[in-house]
Amino acid sequence: MASKKIFNSLLAISALCGLVIGVVLFSKTAPPKPIERPNFLLVITDDQSWVHTSFAGYPAVKTPNFDRIASEGIYFRNAYASAPTCTASRSAILTGQHFWRLGTAAQLWGEFPASLTTYQSILEKNGYKTGYTGKGWGPGKAANGNPAGHDYNQIKNNGDPNFSTIDHVENLEKFLQEKKPGQPFSFWVSPTEPHRPYKRDIGEKSGEIPMNKIIIPPFLPDDPVVRKDMADYLYEIQWFDKELGRVLQTLADHDELDNTVIVFTSDNGMPFPRAKSNNYEYGTHVPFAVRWGNGIADHQEVTDFISLTDIAPTFLDLAGITPPAAMTGKSFRKQLFAKKSGRIDQQRNAVFSGFERHIVNARLENRGYPSRALHADKYLYIQNLAQDRWPAGRPPELLDIDDGSPTKQVIMQRDKNDEFWKLAADKRPAEELYAVDRDPGQLNNLAADPEFKSLKASMEQQLFEQMKQSGDPWTTGNGDIFNTYIYNSKDKVSP
Repeated sequence: MASKKIFNSLLAISALCGLVIGVVLFSKTAPPKPIERPNFLLVITDDQSWVHTSFAGYPAVKTPNFDRIASEGIYFRNAYASAPTCTASRSAILTGQHFWRLGTAAQLWGEFPASLTTYQSILEKNGYKTGYTGKGWGPGKAANGNPAGHDYNQIKNNGDPNFSTIDHVENLEKFLQEKKPGQPFSFWVSPTEPHRPYKRDIGEKSGEIPMNKIIIPPFLPDDPVVRKDMADYLYEIQWFDKELGRVLQTLADHDELDNTVIVFTSDNGMPFPRAKSNNYEYGTHVPFAVRWGNGIADHQEVTDFISLTDIAPTFLDLAGITPPAAMTGKSFRKQLFAKKSGRIDQQRNAVFSGFERHIVNARLENRGYPSRALHADKYLYIQNLAQDRWPAGRPPELLDIDDGSPTKQVIMQRDKNDEFWKLAADKRPAEELYAVDRDPGQLNNLAADPEFKSLKASMEQQLFEQMKQSGDPWTTGNGDIFNTYIYNSKDKVSP
């Protein structure tokens, strides 16, 4: 209970302490340099929940370079992944579509077919140089090379093998040197941090993560092992933030920093029980900030709801290209150039997410755990479409919780932590409704409460309409198709 109260207090303080300065619209005030055909840099960490930056007010981590992007640009408080699992989320980002529209690309170790169009391929056809370093799209099998762009992973570092062995900065340098003079570019920097496995106890032993300031989410036990596991996760976030500083300096050295639209986010939430692979806040709510020195004059903090599917149409829009009709995401150009913080567009009051399958054979007959969710200002509504199945995989393995997790081993000690085991792994009802503003861990399901009957019905209708309109197979009687897709890896664990 104490950690929950501290958590709520910190979020409240964070909300009050953000810089709130007026933005000068580029349409009315000339920018320092021409901003036609800007560059695009997507920085996408691997498994990071929204709250774990110092800008968001989290006391046990320091992220000065993310904070710089947020404080010199637009910080979005409500950004959500389309799916809380790597491949599906990254497919949705590239295509600008709900993951459930993408067939086999909608699952871990699925296939990315040539028939899917990405914003990177569109930009390349329009003269942009494209590429990526790090993970890019995946894991999975792609028909025409990694859809994130051309591979820039040749240069390795000689650092600690527990962290990315790819030198993201030197590969970015190589990419920039190879592009033609004056040619715009679109590039991914996508590290594997803070994905598991972690160098055990490095967070505590380094002295960089203050153990007494770690806030354990309410759905996990405040156990010494869990606290150390959280510290290792936070250390990886902090480690990459230093790399991010080098990335920003490299852009500045090439005189490209201010004409580059830099978006920092993550593909899904933290790799802990009841977070990653779940539609709850810690699984889908991700950090999101945009810096564009030549286009965004001052810092604002926006509460409009943003889906990661909105990145693709926004980049195309800013490049002067009409997004394809297939994209379900919507450009957030308006939010970038608003003169105020808070809610810019009253229609941006909700986003959608969902889940199908993470690890192969987590359930009998390779079945997934289909669920869909609506995230709104104060409430989260979830539909579990096969509530007879195990959400985290069959006991005792619970394969949809990443292996190598000390926290997973703690909650599996049911004699001591049965409450937390049930939160992570027990079968769930058909509907879940949470007041996220006062229930940050989503512990109190309000779906059966008569007081919320009308709200639940409204959110249910809104979710169903979006699923139907976008062609979700679960609205056409073909939902089981997700169970038929080939898992293109012999490995049974998440990479």
